[in-house]
Amino acid sequence: MSARPGADASKADWRRRVRDHRRPMSAEVNAAVVAGLRAFIEAFDERSTPVAGRPMPPGANLILFYRAMADELSLDGLADGLGWQRFAVTRTPPAGPLTLHPAIGAMEQHRYGFPQPTAAAFELQPRHISLALVPGVAFDRLGTRLGHGVGYFDELLARLPGDCPRVGVALSELVFDRLPSEPHDVPMTHLATEDGVVAIAPSSN
Repeated sequence: MSARPGADASKADWRRRVRDHRRPMSAEVNAAVVAGLRAFIEAFDERSTPVAGRPMPPGANLILFYRAMADELSLDGLADGLGWQRFAVTRTPPAGPLTLHPAIGAMEQHRYGFPQPTAAAFELQPRHISLALVPGVAFDRLGTRLGHGVGYFDELLARLPGDCPRVGVALSELVFDRLPSEPHDVPMTHLATEDGVVAIAPSSN
């Protein structure tokens, strides 16, 4: 992306720049992101298998993901491949923070056009989530996420278990060297693009 905002640019500057220069994504690129995430999750599942073959407790090992807006990478193919029962999604209530619910069940249309669980859906707790796949306008190589400016997802991420991997999902062209950050931002532990899933090196600061 040419003519990137300067070092003193705000989050709003970056959002405008990214949205103004966002290019359509191909089905092939979307499929590559999904394939990389599936391989990552399968390896994660192997590491998370209880010793001695004991079964996972009920409700454990759920994956938080998102239903895509028109300009986001869709992860529906991931749920098709691994089973929708593995996944949890958010609901935006009339007031208050995002709530968590199974990805299966009755859905209604969110005001931004994607499906979300209905008000009567069973509510999950943050402790049920073992892995989070996180959307964003852009990310940087330090794990900073640029969201839409509302703060819903950062608040939710702060409630997840401390050892829950947080995987930012984006096109490779939307991963930058450095984005502006604020104290409330929750950093990603991994980034997923069409080039695969990579862990973010711990900061030396």
